[in-house]
Amino acid sequence: SQQGIRQSPESPAEHPEEAMVSSRMLVALVFATALAATYVPSAFVSAPSSGSSSDVALRGAASAATYGALAASAPMPAEAWTEKGLLQFGQVFALFFLFFWVAGFVRMMTIGRL
Repeated sequence: SQQGIRQSPESPAEHPEEAMVSSRMLVALVFATALAATYVPSAFVSAPSSGSSSDVALRGAASAATYGALAASAPMPAEAWTEKGLLQFGQVFALFFLFFWVAGFVRMMTIGRL
């Protein structure tokens, strides 16, 4: 009776375990790629040769491109802040310094001299 209705695919939010596993696999893959790029002989610049300057090229360009691609694909830490998180940080920050201000003021008043 409901042959015309098509069900939507499941959203990734319904399976957080799978999302966590895939993110861990991505981190492991990025780490393994960076480690492999470190041990490639072109990752290090050799000493300058005494030959002509025409055969001098950018050495290590492949590993630099790999590191650049990995850095560009990683999320920026500042993108993780929300307004709620900043407000909570502000409350803790204010209470922390209020405690030290009150403690210093009490100490100054109980010492008997300014």
